[in-house]
Order: sequence, then structure tokens, then C-alpha cells
Amino acid sequence: MEIEKPETKKCLHCAKPITGRLDKKYCNDYCRNSYNNQTKRADDKQIQKVNSIIRKNRRILKTLCPVGKATVSKEVLDAMGYNYRFLSGVYRSPAPANLVYFICYDYAFSPLNEDGKDMALIVKKEDHFDQFLENPWLA
Repeated sequence: MEIEKPETKKCLHCAKPITGRLDKKYCNDYCRNSYNNQTKRADDKQIQKVNSIIRKNRRILKTLCPVGKATVSKEVLDAMGYNYRFLSGVYRSPAPANLVYFICYDYAFSPLNEDGKDMALIVKKEDHFDQFLENPWLA
């Protein structure tokens, strides 16, 4: 009578046969680290892309607003490559101003229209913004 050998497990990273404990998944620490780093890199790629865009938007706002408050034309933001689709928060100021600020970490801008020209009021984020950050469940 022939005894069946259990199927040899293979390393998830390099596919070499694994010896040792039955629940072992990798042949050594290098393979375990490499496999986990590759998996994490793939999972985090979209997050890194979005964070990179928001950081670029913040740099643009910071460059245009060296003293805490500035007004620039939308054309300037466009020329510098500002991406309006990505932000870290939204703040609606209370009446009477009723401005909407689009936040990129610690800088924000509010779209304005002055004499038919699209402008942006850029500000360094203030502490009171946190009290009125847009909450979709309370809207």
C-alpha cells in the first residue's frame, strides 16, 4: 500500500517549497517582507496619487498666499496646475458671508466673481473652520 505524501506548500513570494511549520506561508523573512511590501504598495497606490495631488494644490495655495489672505484670478490657479477635484475638506461660512471654502490641509480658497471675472479668495485655514466643516449627515 502506497502512502500519499501531503502536497508541498510553496512560498507565496518566490514559489520555493516551504519546510517547517504547517502554517508557514513564506520560506524566509526576506520573502515575507517582499511579499507584504508589494501588496501594500499596490493597495496604497491610489491613496498616494490623491495625496500627491492635494499636496500640490496646497503648495499652489501657499505660494499665492504668503501673508494669510490673498485674491487671485482663476486663470492663475489654472496656469499653476491646480486640480479642483481633490481637496481635504469643505467649509461653509455662516451668514452673512455664506462663502464656501475648499480646503487643502491648512490652506483654502473660495470662488468669487468680481465684475464678471472668476477669482479665488485664498486664506490660511483658521481654527473656527473646524467648527463648520461640511458634514453630509447634518446637511
